[in-house]
Amino acid sequence: MKRSTTTAFGLGTAGLVLLAVTAPGAQAAPAPARYTEAQIAAMGPEEQGKLLTPLRNIANAVDRVGSGAQAGIYAGVRIDAPRGTVYVYLTDTSRAAAFVKAVSAADRSIDTRKITTVKAAHTRRALHDARDRLFAQEAARKLPYAIHSVAIAADASALEVAVDKPGVAAKAAGAHRQPSARSLSPAQDVPLVFKQGQRVSSAKSWADVRWKDGTPFIAGDVLTDGSEYCTAGLPAVRKSDNKPVMVTAAHCFANGAKIYTGSGTTPKFGKFYDGLNGLTGNYVGTVNGVSTAWDAEQLIGADNNADVSETAGYKPVTSVAYSHNGDFVCQNGAASFFMNQGTVCGIKVTNEDITYRLDTGWQVRGVEGTRLPSNPWTVAHGDSGAMVYTANGSARQARGLVSALSGTHQTNAGNYMYWTEATDIFNHFGLKLNPKT
Repeated sequence: MKRSTTTAFGLGTAGLVLLAVTAPGAQAAPAPARYTEAQIAAMGPEEQGKLLTPLRNIANAVDRVGSGAQAGIYAGVRIDAPRGTVYVYLTDTSRAAAFVKAVSAADRSIDTRKITTVKAAHTRRALHDARDRLFAQEAARKLPYAIHSVAIAADASALEVAVDKPGVAAKAAGAHRQPSARSLSPAQDVPLVFKQGQRVSSAKSWADVRWKDGTPFIAGDVLTDGSEYCTAGLPAVRKSDNKPVMVTAAHCFANGAKIYTGSGTTPKFGKFYDGLNGLTGNYVGTVNGVSTAWDAEQLIGADNNADVSETAGYKPVTSVAYSHNGDFVCQNGAASFFMNQGTVCGIKVTNEDITYRLDTGWQVRGVEGTRLPSNPWTVAHGDSGAMVYTANGSARQARGLVSALSGTHQTNAGNYMYWTEATDIFNHFGLKLNPKT
């Protein structure tokens, strides 16, 4: 098991140990586990959806309330799928009953008995502030270490900072208490937990899911400019004029590039690279609007449809939501499909709030997930821009876009996947899911 080293970012000099306890007046303790995580990861999307949809609805309502009027005490939320409960982290558990009441008012359909409130040390707002100040210090060259990523700990106890040498970084951070660094620190201690990091790489473009689709284009179609290959992700329209917009990863293509499907002979399964012939097929759109913060770009042009291409057919995509700790998602990337992996499901959300630095130099806010230990294959180079999603009954719910990977499985696949959230991308560009299915 990897070792971590803790220091404090702020006024203190020692790490903070958080003991999670159920708050007085909170809901009953969660039931024993009905499933293992491996069993849940192995379920099909529909079976997972039956188990997880009630918990996802609770987590979504919790996050809406915690991001609004209750931000002063809200620290985070985590789905415990094996036990059928949702943990809600609050800095003031004396206000837990009022918080849960507000959650119930936000969504009358949820069962608040599945909520367990837990005492936390820091609000989500304070952790975000500390993260932003830490990155500001790095940008100003005031840190004695380089950051790969900064994640908000699921229990809101610390910032998890991925670096090359955690022991060295912790020692240096403990000694690095200059006034200029203090001036960028938050008003309260926020511990830093240094972890062994790996370079986060853009999930580069090799691939094809649906090699030469025609209009309307859907999530999973191959995208190419004749040189690079990526995957179509979020079929959308502009709110202002209903103009069709397909969204993919920003690191795929340059602003102003014309993007097409593939053309010529479709690549054979397991012979993926042989099919990358540089030919362009049907016109999908022109890159017009790039967000490096969300690693997303708009392809404005041809018609699209809110469907997602899976291994055995197509499913309608009817809603959009955030990802939360403990949930499970799928991704339908092009490379994985043609490298005999099909639609990749059973990816567990290991951190819903991580800021990582791509090899492009961009600082991106997203989500981390993995299939380990059940299956080392999570995402491949060429899956960039693919839709990340979950089952919502017989339909599908969009969560975001494949952005990056880390870890190595075989030559071109990663153990960990990073994605940016569809809700944030749509809000940034002024888009909505294309309602046609």
